[in-house]
Amino acid sequence: MVGLHVIGALAGVALGIGAVYLVRMAIEGARRDRRIQPEEVVPGLRREDWERLEAMMESEDAAERLESFAVLERYGREDPDVREGLVEMTCAYLRKPFPYPSEDDEELEVRRAAQGLLTRHFRWPAGEARPFEFWEVEGLELGDAVLVDPDFADTFLVGADLRDSLIVRGDFRRARFSPFVSFERACFTGDTDFRAASFPTHTSFVDAMFSGPTTFADAEFDQDADFTGARVEQPGAAHSWPSPWRAWATSPVSQARLVSGDDG
Repeated sequence: MVGLHVIGALAGVALGIGAVYLVRMAIEGARRDRRIQPEEVVPGLRREDWERLEAMMESEDAAERLESFAVLERYGREDPDVREGLVEMTCAYLRKPFPYPSEDDEELEVRRAAQGLLTRHFRWPAGEARPFEFWEVEGLELGDAVLVDPDFADTFLVGADLRDSLIVRGDFRRARFSPFVSFERACFTGDTDFRAASFPTHTSFVDAMFSGPTTFADAEFDQDADFTGARVEQPGAAHSWPSPWRAWATSPVSQARLVSGDDG
């Protein structure tokens, strides 16, 4: 895996983050397909309902795939016992292979609907009473996911695993993470905003790639987050890194890496 990330980093210097992602796709082949298998029926959801949802999500018709998330959300609103499984189904869809940048506007719309379902039901601004629409789950499995313009502002995310994900213009303002969060090897492209976010004791950005202005201004950490091996494709952009981390580059045109304190 180390060799793959080196290749991706070198490609990124010349070609940009879109090319980095495509290079990773070409080298690794199809990304891991971690969709729910037929035997893993959502507890509490009748088999015929689950099979209907699965067929809609796998449909070649984008409109039907889009409708599947409206159906899924309705099930979740009607029965709290199925929410955990329905969130996993949504995450599984977002983990499906999806090359980005993409000209498939219909699939982008479907994926944004899936993202919107998650963010609506995890939005819980700090200091407010628990919203009626908030869905309580044990974890958010978004490793390998492709997220385009995700709006996680003011969300409360439990057990968020975003390892190896691609996050395009991610908005995590005032997001709260508990009891851990992992962005290991994640690729961030475009503006990435973690302003005033709250991070737990176990927070990892190990080997992450940041390609675009990134800010952690006013973010709070229970302990220092781990940015070991993290890289910055545009070190001259307007970034704000959490103390004691800073971008260090050997030349003005090279890719920077994040170092702690006096390291470098």
